Amino acid sequence: MKAISMFIAIFLALNASFGFDMEFWSSLQKFPVPKYRYGNAEVGVKARQIYYEGELFNGRPTEIFAYYCTPGILNGDPSLDKNLPAIVCLHGGGGRAFPEWVESWAKKGYAAIAMDWSGNGSELFYKNPTSEQRKKLTPAALQKRAHMKNGGPNNIPSSVSLSDGKAEKDAWAYQAVGAVARAHSLVRSFKEVDANRTAITGISWGGYLTCLTVGVDQRFKAAVPVYGCGYIYMYEKWFPYLGKNDKTEARWIELFDPSNSLKITKVPMLFVNSPKDPFYPISIWGKSVKTARAQACLISGLGHSHKAGWSPPEIEAFISSKLNGTKAAANLGELKIANDRVSCRFDAGTAPCKKALLFYTKGGKAGDWSKYEWESVPAEIKGANIEAKIPQGAKAAYLSIEDGAGLRATSNPCILSKWRE
Repeated sequence: MKAISMFIAIFLALNASFGFDMEFWSSLQKFPVPKYRYGNAEVGVKARQIYYEGELFNGRPTEIFAYYCTPGILNGDPSLDKNLPAIVCLHGGGGRAFPEWVESWAKKGYAAIAMDWSGNGSELFYKNPTSEQRKKLTPAALQKRAHMKNGGPNNIPSSVSLSDGKAEKDAWAYQAVGAVARAHSLVRSFKEVDANRTAITGISWGGYLTCLTVGVDQRFKAAVPVYGCGYIYMYEKWFPYLGKNDKTEARWIELFDPSNSLKITKVPMLFVNSPKDPFYPISIWGKSVKTARAQACLISGLGHSHKAGWSPPEIEAFISSKLNGTKAAANLGELKIANDRVSCRFDAGTAPCKKALLFYTKGGKAGDWSKYEWESVPAEIKGANIEAKIPQGAKAAYLSIEDGAGLRATSNPCILSKWRE
């Protein structure tokens, strides 16, 4: 399946103005505060285990495992927990609820919750790994958690797509968005949290979920998807997750591709990615940024991993600007191209601009953005504008700015010539 089928192309053209299917998501939008219980204390972990009620899956109740942390939990001082901003953290594929992630947010003064959206709990999958397994498996693989008996679906292709005839609300994306919305409702209900100051961030598949969730749950005041985006039906790496039946593929796109939720969300968003990301190339990522009317931050050299994905300081700077009223990084406007020059306006951020660059690529093997080499040349700052000459042969480009605090911001990337993406 090298491109979108003719049936799907016609379906999408006819339904371009249909928009997000709010009726489908309406039961989630009742936003119930789920029943919950605390789990066991863990050696070396300060974050608390929480198990909370999930959506019905195949007609049976489910439970979701999460870690929760606050400054008070982290420091053993409940008096620190008053009027806290809160963050909901979504791991990526092959990941889990990471206690260190919520603990890092607690250090910054936030209440933070990170759930496992794959139905796994706190128990190790490899409880007593053999010496052979220790040699063969990566440290991350050895930390894999076991699936709970009452857990929801994981995001393998068969549970994600609709081609097997499953009920649409038993599909992984619906179940996962339900888990996120319930985590949000739960954390908003805690007395130490300011329910009017909440944000969401997710990595890879968690970034995809962030983009999908903000169309369903618009109570968030900020959202930062890292790597993940919408329009994944346009990138063949994700075709197996759409299924093999034209009609169910089209319905999947209508319900579960974030491109539709990004059209209607009013949640302020910052998209973070690498220009060479192998899973979410700028061809679909840039479309998502534009659809969401969002800010962009492309970081050259950013690897694709959980630790790399939650580390950029621009994430917390953006969220803090929306929740705490602090200043964020600069915000670059839309790229304008005239003759052989590219320019955009920018709003100053936390500190005066330190340097501006034009990043560009001359391409390579068509369609494989992860193999393209990117170079940079200095750009000029003229008042509230950044300008640069486009190098000969450039296929795509974006402008970047770094302020005195080291915070980066970029324009949305622009594809300068017509090639197969």
